[in-house]
Amino acid sequence: MVFQTIRFALKNAFRKKLVAALSIVGIAIGIALMVTLSSASAGFDSLLGDAVAETVGDVEVQEFDTQLTLSQLPKNISDIIRTIDSSDKILALSPEVVINNFRQFADNVTIEGGGMMGGPGMDMSAFALGAIGVNPDEDATFEGPTTKITAGQLFANDFEVIIADYILEGGSSVFTLGESFDLPINYTYTVPVTIVGVYDGGEEMTRILDPGFVMSVNTSLQINTLSLPFEQEGYNRARIRFDSESVEETEIYIAELEELEPKLSVTGLGAEIESMGEIMANFEIFQTILIIIVIVAGGMAIVVAQLMGVSERMKEFAIMKATGWKNRSIFLDIILESITIGLIGALVGFALGGGLIFFVQLGAGQTFVTITWQIVLQVLAYGLGLGLASGLIPGIRAARIKPMEVLRAT
Repeated sequence: MVFQTIRFALKNAFRKKLVAALSIVGIAIGIALMVTLSSASAGFDSLLGDAVAETVGDVEVQEFDTQLTLSQLPKNISDIIRTIDSSDKILALSPEVVINNFRQFADNVTIEGGGMMGGPGMDMSAFALGAIGVNPDEDATFEGPTTKITAGQLFANDFEVIIADYILEGGSSVFTLGESFDLPINYTYTVPVTIVGVYDGGEEMTRILDPGFVMSVNTSLQINTLSLPFEQEGYNRARIRFDSESVEETEIYIAELEELEPKLSVTGLGAEIESMGEIMANFEIFQTILIIIVIVAGGMAIVVAQLMGVSERMKEFAIMKATGWKNRSIFLDIILESITIGLIGALVGFALGGGLIFFVQLGAGQTFVTITWQIVLQVLAYGLGLGLASGLIPGIRAARIKPMEVLRAT
C-alpha cells in the first residue's frame, strides 16, 4: 500500500503541469537567492578567518593622534618598542616611511587579469597607489617586497626603487624596468627616479592594498622632505608582528605599547579585521530574514496549488476512501506530492544559484564565494520542510473528506 501511495503521489504531483511548474519556479527563486547569499557569506567568512589568522599578531604604531603622512616616530623607535615587557614575543619589527607623491601615478595603472569589477581590468585611479621606504633587513622579517624580486635587483643607491609587477603589467608607458621616470614635486619641479627591480605584487584581491613602489628609507626621507614644509627625519609608522595565538593576547601587547613614551597610536590589524566579521554577522541576520520571506512566499504557492487540487479532486478522494484507502494514506499522498514539488524546486534553485555563482566568479576572475556542505544540507532541508509544511493543511482537508456527502452532492 505504501509503494502504491508513493507511485500515486509522484504521478499526481504533476497532474496540473503549469501550476506545478509555477510552484517550482517560486521555490527555486528563493533557494537560488539563499544559495547565492549564503555562499557569499561563507566565502567572506573564510577570507576574514584566513586574514585574521595571518594578522592575529600584527600591529601598526604611529605618532599619537597624528595623520599618518605627518607622523614622526624617532629613528630609535625600534629600540623604544623593544623595551616593553613582552619584547621576547616580537617576531618582526619594521619601521617605514610613507610617501604621498606616487599616488598621482594612479591614473597610469590598470590591474589586468579580469579585475575585481568583472571588466577587462581595473583602473587604479580609484585607489591610492602607495609607496614606502624600508630597511631591507627589517622588511625581510615580514617577508616583504624586498624578498620577492622577480626581475632586476634590489635598490642600492638613492632614488632607486623596486616596483610591483602589476604596475608594469598594466601597460603604462610611464614605467619601464631599468629606466628612469620623473617624479613631480608639489607640481613645480621633478626629480628622476630609476626602476631597478620588479617584485611579486601578490594576489589580485589584495594587491591594491599594498604599496606599488618600495625604496630605501634614505630615499623616501629625501622625497618627503622635498614635498613637506619641514625636513622629515623619522619614520611615519612601524609594523610589529608578535608571537600571538589570539586577538585577545595581542591586545595585551597593544596595552604595553600604549604605555610607551613618546605616546603612540596603536592599531591591531587582526582586531580590525575581526570587527569586520561583526558587520558580516549583522548582514547575515538580514540575509536570513530576507531568505525566509522569499522562501515562505514560494511555499505558499504549493499550499494554494494543493488546496485547489484537493477541491477539484473531492470526488476522487471520496471514491478512494470508499474503496479502502485509509485517512493516513490519503494524507500521505498529499504530503508526498508537496514534498516532491518542494524538493524539485530546491534542486532547481540550487542549480540556478550555483550557476550564478560560477558566472560571477568567471567574470570577476576571483574565487570569493564558497558552497559548503552546510549550504547543501540547508537546500535539502528547505525543500523537504517546505513540502512537508505546505502539504499539511491540504492533506488534512483531503483526509477528512466524507465519501457519502461528496458522492451525494455530485
